[in-house]
Amino acid sequence: MTSPESSATNPPPSAATEKALRVSEARYRRLFESAQDGILLLNAETAQIEDVNPFLVNMLGYSYEEFMGKKLWEIGAFKDIALNKEAFAELQEKHFIRYDNLPLVTKKGARLSVEFVSNVYDCEGVQVIQCNIRDNTKRYLVEIALKATTRSLKMLSESNVALLSSETENILLTEYCRIAVDTGGYCMAWVGLADEGDEKNIKVLSQYGEDDGYLELLKTSSAERDFGISPTGLAIRSKQVEFVDNISVDSRMVHWRKEALKRGYQSAIAIPFHLPNDMIACLTLYSSRVNVWSSPERKLLQEIAADLSFGIAALRTAAAKIQYEVSLRDSLEQTIQVIADTGEERDAYTAGHQRRVAALCVKIATEMGLSEDRIHGLHLAASIHDLGKIGIPAEILAKPRRLSTMEFGLIKEHPAIAFNILKGVNFPWPIATIIVQHHERIDGSGYPMGLTQDELLMESRILAVADVVEAMVSHRPYRAALGKEAALNEITAQRDITLDAQAVDACLRIFNQQNYIFDEP
Repeated sequence: MTSPESSATNPPPSAATEKALRVSEARYRRLFESAQDGILLLNAETAQIEDVNPFLVNMLGYSYEEFMGKKLWEIGAFKDIALNKEAFAELQEKHFIRYDNLPLVTKKGARLSVEFVSNVYDCEGVQVIQCNIRDNTKRYLVEIALKATTRSLKMLSESNVALLSSETENILLTEYCRIAVDTGGYCMAWVGLADEGDEKNIKVLSQYGEDDGYLELLKTSSAERDFGISPTGLAIRSKQVEFVDNISVDSRMVHWRKEALKRGYQSAIAIPFHLPNDMIACLTLYSSRVNVWSSPERKLLQEIAADLSFGIAALRTAAAKIQYEVSLRDSLEQTIQVIADTGEERDAYTAGHQRRVAALCVKIATEMGLSEDRIHGLHLAASIHDLGKIGIPAEILAKPRRLSTMEFGLIKEHPAIAFNILKGVNFPWPIATIIVQHHERIDGSGYPMGLTQDELLMESRILAVADVVEAMVSHRPYRAALGKEAALNEITAQRDITLDAQAVDACLRIFNQQNYIFDEP
């Protein structure tokens, strides 16, 4: 039998349960209100919004009242996209749905790319849908810019091959347009030139891609009226790059919008370039996507147009092609730097890693007596040796703990991904091979191919040593920096086992005798 004292100190079970429920509800409400991701709660039967947290209100710009009681697809941000009634029916059936890069539009019209995850759960006998919405716009735009820059690098490489092999202007122009479509992935490309008459109508010099009579219907000029407002006309007149992010809403495309959209053109860019007689021609490209003209891509397209200008001048003057090969190397090197800078924006934890590895590679190769040309090629390869990580999910790269076996398996694919991106680019150095081999080891224990010492380029062996040292000296997402002493002990232990002895010895001399230190991250 329970004593009076015991009854007084222990509340009845029902009261304890109610208190626990109140505490649990308060905790959930605090998490819901303070979460740094958007959260929506929907009725699983009607799809009506029952609650929305402050973060999502701020993200999309709609008031709390504008959300409440509406179905998901009745909110402007979610109209005309994948979250429709069919998707809702799938969610009801499977109790889970996920979109990695879902496009949303804020109330003010800004475009967002979000990760959207929905789950159905039971709440006291009532099914509720919880939607978690994370803004990935910055990461998405960086990835798009990097992919576009890599694509433009291939265009630049192929265009330069065409430049050195074309025997006539017509062949050169057609090849540049073909490369823009076949390699660059644009819908259509054409080159135009304004005539000298009063109308200043633009004559088509060359064209390639999905035209379907578009250029025959296209009436455009470079005069300051009516049809002179086209991107091509404006570019020739202003001598500046003109681009349209969205043909469906841009007023400059009013005369051509219907026909352009009919052919799948969603955006356009016009890049003017000079001809030897001081006339202005223009390379115009059309894309099947909106908002594709990132700053790095525009810069590289301008380089391609400048190369085209040079090529025409060279053909007309029969200038020696040797001089151009120098500018080709410069263009390729500048492009490599653009890729390195763009890639590091995507992964904050490894910002500066490639740059510091490249600097150490130069010191080791110099100490070993490699030629200046080989050292230069090694520096360029090391500057983008982790390019393949574009194919690895960002959340794995930034994971603040050790990776699982499956996750590390994905990481191990990055040298091969980089090789596939770069193998078609005609560098004067074996850039792609150096990069794909930088995780190989001289005893065959490395990846992705398990090559041994005699099969590996010396540049790759040097890069392997520099990569190990920099990785251990620097902070990583899953651990603090281990320090210089630990790094040098590691390469000493692996000397002539997994790491090249000459490269290790040179690296040790640089640190122990020359007091080498890395630049600040």
